[in-house]
Amino acid sequence: MPAAKKTIHQRMALIMKACDGITKSKTSEQGYKFRGVDDAYNYLHDLLVAEAVFTVPRVLTMEREERLSSRGKTMIFTIMKMEFDFVADDGSSITIGPMVGEAMDMGDKSANKCQSIAHKMALFQVFMVPTLLSADPAEGEQHELQSPDDLAPANQDVPDDVMGKPEPKILMASKGQWKTLKDYQKLGATTGEMNEYLLHKVVSLTAKQANQIIQKIEEGIQQTDEESK
Repeated sequence: MPAAKKTIHQRMALIMKACDGITKSKTSEQGYKFRGVDDAYNYLHDLLVAEAVFTVPRVLTMEREERLSSRGKTMIFTIMKMEFDFVADDGSSITIGPMVGEAMDMGDKSANKCQSIAHKMALFQVFMVPTLLSADPAEGEQHELQSPDDLAPANQDVPDDVMGKPEPKILMASKGQWKTLKDYQKLGATTGEMNEYLLHKVVSLTAKQANQIIQKIEEGIQQTDEESK
């Protein structure tokens, strides 16, 4: 008798069994380590091919909003909900989702980034791809988040080269600047140091300091954009 064909569920279980892990080797401007979509594709491609499984993306919803950066440039903020069909060569399939991807971009890539993020998360979550941490402390890959001990104490000013000096002339941060900062915090674009600083500057943050923080955040977003291409 011919051998029974494997179901899509059996194939996916075998792919997960073959996953021994991906190291978080990339470091963002915000200081955390991550695995990019290229890491997911490069690692899982051959495992999917071996079991004759491919994915088909489907966008369920998309929301877009234009926001102005501190330098007056238009930034596109996009959120997508997506589903992914994992299909075997015999036509059997299973649908994963909805998965959410959200991203901002000053050009035309926020939608592309949303799709990449949602796909990456679907692959990592379905196959439970382990995280492999470096055994060498010198490589700096053992601590994925900044330690609270590294943050400036509440009664100590953040270094001038990070946040800038307080201005003698009192020109306080505007509501628009605070809204921009809070939006970036919700997106996880601020560092632990920035969050600690803002927490203790609720009533004393100047417009200049706010602009400097927003500028550093947007520079970090641009660098992350380049890494995700």
